[in-house]
Order: sequence, then structure tokens, then C-alpha cells
Amino acid sequence: MKLLLWVVLIVIALLVLRLVNIAAAKRRNQAAGTSRKAARADDMVRCVRCGVYIPSADAKRGPKGMTCGEPACLEQR
Repeated sequence: MKLLLWVVLIVIALLVLRLVNIAAAKRRNQAAGTSRKAARADDMVRCVRCGVYIPSADAKRGPKGMTCGEPACLEQR
């Protein structure tokens, strides 16, 4: 009888710990979701010379359009 009581108590303790862990994970996910929404994705542009896609904030204006900024791509041809 004592063994059965200990098994029931251990199962209840594990269940409580699991519920606490699930609640903490939900809070972490909600906090991470709000920070991800704040970091907005930048528009991507394609380098006219090599074809690499880069964020528009990092793109350089070349003679024929937007480039990735590599010296070979900035040369006029």
C-alpha cells in the first residue's frame, strides 16, 4: 500500500512539473513572437551583374542598377 502511495505522489509531482514547463514555454514563445514581429524583413534586390539577392539596405548603386557591392560588380562594362 505504501508503494502505491509513493508511485501516485511521484506521478502527480511529475504532472505538476510538466504543466509548469508547458506554461513557461508558452510565455517564452509569446515573448519571442512579439520580438520577431518587430524585426521586419527588408526588401530584397537582385544584383544586375552576378544575380545574388541582397537586402536593399546593403545594395550599392552601380552604372546599370543595383549591385551587391563587390568590386567586380561595381566595375562598368
